[in-house]
Amino acid sequence: MKKCLLSLLVIVFALVLNCGNEPPEGFYEGTPEDSAAIQSLLDSNTELLVSEDIFINGYIPVSFGAIAFSVADSYFRNDSTIIKRHCDSTAMELSLRTDILDFWFAKDTTCTVFLYDTFSVISLMHYDLRNIGYYFWGSDTDPQLDTVLVDTTDGYAELNFTGNGYRHIFFDRDDNGDWLLKRISYGTYYFPASSPDLPLMQKVVFIRTDGERDSIIASSYDTLYTGHIMNRFRAIDSLLSFANGEQVTVQFTLYTGSITADMCQFYASCGGNRVHIVDNGDTLTFSGTGIQNLCFEAILADGYYYQQPEKEFGGQMWVIPVELGGAQ
Repeated sequence: MKKCLLSLLVIVFALVLNCGNEPPEGFYEGTPEDSAAIQSLLDSNTELLVSEDIFINGYIPVSFGAIAFSVADSYFRNDSTIIKRHCDSTAMELSLRTDILDFWFAKDTTCTVFLYDTFSVISLMHYDLRNIGYYFWGSDTDPQLDTVLVDTTDGYAELNFTGNGYRHIFFDRDDNGDWLLKRISYGTYYFPASSPDLPLMQKVVFIRTDGERDSIIASSYDTLYTGHIMNRFRAIDSLLSFANGEQVTVQFTLYTGSITADMCQFYASCGGNRVHIVDNGDTLTFSGTGIQNLCFEAILADGYYYQQPEKEFGGQMWVIPVELGGAQ
């Protein structure tokens, strides 16, 4: 009886404490009017939604190293022949892009729009020669490279693959309650999906002709760092800017891991110009006006070299909106 009375008193006491209290504030979910206003801003700034320009049609010359046969080529061979090609020009061609805009409203009445991209892409290659390596099996040895035939007949090859990634666009209200486009994140894209078997860029440095250096790093949680970071928002009015015709020297750094720089090919592109970065010191020239995408690519070299057995395309791309125009 005493236990029942005590339980009843606890319930009554709780009801008294909560009587008259306001329910907790719910998260702001936005209204159709909010979504329409934000969509109107996106429609007025379509250059921030573009991803197709990171795939530049047309072959460009490349300077790949000579064909080599490694010890690993003899591992687990199911046949006795390996065919490798040497490419002298390459291209990237977009077959299909699917994009989704996802609106996320927050309790502080801001909105972050997620721009999800999925791509179907073709890596195009022109080769100027092929090496055909023949292996033999000894009685008590692993397969050994026996003969290499050189075929100087040129030709074309292609690899089909998919990729995906996303960017963020941040909106806030002004004092009048009107929505404003405030900040945008840079985009990281993986081909195919993110995995430890892909090259991962840690930093890209570009050096202007006057010696000024700008760096973009993959991530930082130092709140005092104000540089360019792939995992952080950037104000629209503080994007990197380049003059029309300006040249920069580009340098790549990968994260330490199983994929090293000598296993990769690097590219940089912007404004319709894509270049192969060979010696971590080659230049990119900017042309055009307005906001355009600056793209950096780290791509596994095996996909270019191996014809038989075929190796899949693998790489990472960084997409950075920049402001082009003006005189140097």
